[in-house]
Amino acid sequence: MKTSVAIFIPTLKSGGAEKQAALLAKVLDVHCVVNIYLLYNVHDNAAQNLAFLANTNVKIHTLSGNIFSKILQLKTLLKFHKTEVLFNYLTSCNVVGAAAAYMAGVKKIFGGIRNSKLEWWKMVVERLIHNTIATGTIYNCHSGATYFATQGFNNKKNIIIPNCFQPIADTIVRANKDKKHIVTVGRFVPQKDYKTLIATISALKKLREDFVVDIVGYGEQEADICTWIKEHNVEDCVNIYIRPDNVQSIICSGDIYLSTSLYEGTSNSIMEALNWSLPVVATNVGDNYLLVKNGINGTLHPVGDAEGMAQSLAILLEDEQKRNEYGAQSNKNLRECYSIESFEKRYLSLL
Repeated sequence: MKTSVAIFIPTLKSGGAEKQAALLAKVLDVHCVVNIYLLYNVHDNAAQNLAFLANTNVKIHTLSGNIFSKILQLKTLLKFHKTEVLFNYLTSCNVVGAAAAYMAGVKKIFGGIRNSKLEWWKMVVERLIHNTIATGTIYNCHSGATYFATQGFNNKKNIIIPNCFQPIADTIVRANKDKKHIVTVGRFVPQKDYKTLIATISALKKLREDFVVDIVGYGEQEADICTWIKEHNVEDCVNIYIRPDNVQSIICSGDIYLSTSLYEGTSNSIMEALNWSLPVVATNVGDNYLLVKNGINGTLHPVGDAEGMAQSLAILLEDEQKRNEYGAQSNKNLRECYSIESFEKRYLSLL
């Protein structure tokens, strides 16, 4: 008799947590009966995430109504499917899922924190659930587990399972271009610190002119980013792509990846860059130090270090051989440390 497993996530839209939830459902489908529950009724779930589930037996259910009716619906569904293990993703699902699973008598309830920091009120709620109801909380980064252990989370219930990547591309060797592309992908939110990113581009423009920057994403700071681009007079070397359908093609066609985040967990966007054999210049936050090794596949800098990141980018723009050597090491690091096989083993050990 296969173990009945539930995965609870706000949506399956484009995003790091959503992708990891879909991949988890895919790998567990071989061993378990898997049901995915969506907290919100949306119709634009990411094609990539749905593709992961296309040839599986995974069933997707969407909850409806207010928050209280969703808790009761989920409780009923968990009992109906005789759920033994529940994996929750993100604060909203950690709260609703823990309440429903507790009432349904689910044996193992795992919360999911996908970052190295949280807003204070989220941390209070997550800590209460972690210490009282949850069997454990799964972090996708070492930095997050370490930090929350200092904030009163029972360290014995902290579990670290890094994100996985699937499928991993072959190593790419790129020919030199007259105009090299520096790529960055992420939501347009304060966490990603686009103000520093634009300042980095401005500083780099004073050193070299053989580059263009492709900014890919969407979000609340779109207008601010456009303003900063004008203020720094870098309109001539920046392209902005809002929710493009060809994100992977844009990353693959790049030459260098740039990330200026204020905090991260295990960065899915940097993992995308590693997959496409890109050297990376990034801030030393979250688990970036495990993805990017100084002098091996890129460079790490303190938060806000626009001048330093510009210097690192300039060095890479100058040296085609170094870009390709770093890129090959990026791909190797992803393959050795973030494979789906390792991800699968870690989750099966919890069952």
